[in-house]
Amino acid sequence: MRTWLRRGLWLAGFGCLWLNVGDDPPLWTGAYLQDVGRDAATVACITAEPALLQLTVRRADGSALSPTVKVAVEGEARRRHALRVEGLAPGAEYTYELVGSGRVERGRIRTASDDEKAPVRFAFLGDSGAQPWWVWLQRTPILHFPARWGWFPDAGPVSQIGAAVAAWQPDFVLHLGDVIYPRGQHAHYRPGFFRPFAAALRNAPFYVVVGNHDVMDADGQQVLANFRMPASSLTGDGRCFSFARGLVRIIGLDCNTDRTGDRYGADHPAHRYLLGELQAATEPFVIVASHFPMRSWSRQGNRGELLLGLLPELAAHGVTLYLSGHDHCYQRFGEPGDSEPMLVVSGGGGKDLYDLKAAQAGPRPAAMAKAFHWCGVEVAGGWLRVQAYGLDGAVLDRFEAKLPTAELLARIRAQNPARAARIERLGG
Repeated sequence: MRTWLRRGLWLAGFGCLWLNVGDDPPLWTGAYLQDVGRDAATVACITAEPALLQLTVRRADGSALSPTVKVAVEGEARRRHALRVEGLAPGAEYTYELVGSGRVERGRIRTASDDEKAPVRFAFLGDSGAQPWWVWLQRTPILHFPARWGWFPDAGPVSQIGAAVAAWQPDFVLHLGDVIYPRGQHAHYRPGFFRPFAAALRNAPFYVVVGNHDVMDADGQQVLANFRMPASSLTGDGRCFSFARGLVRIIGLDCNTDRTGDRYGADHPAHRYLLGELQAATEPFVIVASHFPMRSWSRQGNRGELLLGLLPELAAHGVTLYLSGHDHCYQRFGEPGDSEPMLVVSGGGGKDLYDLKAAQAGPRPAAMAKAFHWCGVEVAGGWLRVQAYGLDGAVLDRFEAKLPTAELLARIRAQNPARAARIERLGG
């Protein structure tokens, strides 16, 4: 009887080690770039405990800045750090070193060029926020500290995509939403994003479109706290943002309506913001991104309110591309030179994949693949080239857009004469 009692107590004690009774490990990260412009950049970091960090920036070619830039956090120590350096040279490369709290983090900064014809390369992907198995046990006594110390591996496809993007060395990365599953909580950011993309984050800023899973907890305050997107005057935060690099302008929209019970339309804040940015943009190539696809031959299907309320505006203003995620696959609708912008669905960033339909009403995708992937964009001179890469490096799709001409240029001139004039000058 005593033997069985001891065994029962031992089993009960061992079982208690697997109960989710503790707190989540604190979110902490390595150094990551944010908001890099022509003459300034921000290096961010989240520490597990309050700390005081110092940032040192030097020219990558060995020439000294005058003086060498050093930025220290003022006042009391903190967990969230955003150290900004200004007075950098446009189109230059720098190395940085972030020191403090027993750490030394190193990376590179490439500032935007003043030369509008300078090549630009960026990556985009969506729906990467898959969680490894151990995340659901990180609050248990037996796995809490191993999870906190980072002993376990990340989800395989996300890590592979993160490594591939880092090796490609983009100027920046555009994330198309659903950074973190299942509910966008801080506790899942380290294994679901900051670790798999650590190498890319050290050397290239990420700009994030807000997805539906990103706003499921606290209306997306986590994603806004973890990334420094250019704040819009309309919303006062980074839910919608716009920036330019060379000949391309990126406009990011928060088109979430699922949790508010309304629909996307002319009175939606993202729509009002978009119209203002389209009217002001002078870049020949304009890319609009939101999390939600307009057309899809996968699980989500077509989104009627976007086809009716958003697509006509993009077509009228001569937008080059509309990028989205949400459906976990790759799809492209349209061809270069069509009267409507090409629509790209890139939701294969690492979460589980969705099936593609064999038939559906409406235009058929020009290319589609049920595959984990990421996309690379290169802009130079009078063309913009996009390639979608699978995990093995195979090219799933490639296409190229050129400077608008003829009917498309006339349409742009009717809406935005300054943009048309710039296109004509470059084309001539």
